[in-house]
Amino acid sequence: MKKIFIFILLVLSSYVVAAQQKQKTVKGFSGGMMVHTGYLSGCDNPYGFDASGATFGIGGVARLHLSKHFRAGFEGYFSTMGLGGNLEEGSHNKLFWAGALCDWVWESGKFYPYVGCTLGGGMETAFYMFEGNKNDWDMENEVVFRKQPFFAVDPFAGVEYKVGDALRLTLKADWLVAINSEGLNKPMGPRLYFGVIFVR
Repeated sequence: MKKIFIFILLVLSSYVVAAQQKQKTVKGFSGGMMVHTGYLSGCDNPYGFDASGATFGIGGVARLHLSKHFRAGFEGYFSTMGLGGNLEEGSHNKLFWAGALCDWVWESGKFYPYVGCTLGGGMETAFYMFEGNKNDWDMENEVVFRKQPFFAVDPFAGVEYKVGDALRLTLKADWLVAINSEGLNKPMGPRLYFGVIFVR
């Protein structure tokens, strides 16, 4: 999945370069990578287990600048939360999501605050090991493994800081709202992103 995501980023980057050269409506483009952390919580399983804790992940964004303030593109991320409590080591909750985004950006000196939203989809992978050992080769009986697709609505707000003409640092916060066939997907919560953005 990570290789597919990187391939899509490369293809889109090539398309952006070509589009910028051919279409006067494109004012520029930007893209880069971000790491994130956050705190998630909530129960959506029949065992009454409230999955909560810190999550960590990585991903990236690519955007066309269609006007001085309006940008559109896509982004995608992986996020993993290790689980403890009454679960054994190795239990985790993983999310992958990607989608199309649009945002509105302002310029204030070297700072570029922005707000926007991403619409797309993703997959939650839950691995709960109630008893066992992740380091052996024994069959485990008290294990739950489940994958659940979801529709993603991800509002965000952030700010970019201009380091140079082609380089910015970005700080962003979001709250992923994942909607599956049973309603709101949990655990959920805020994430904080930090990354490097290249601009042309």
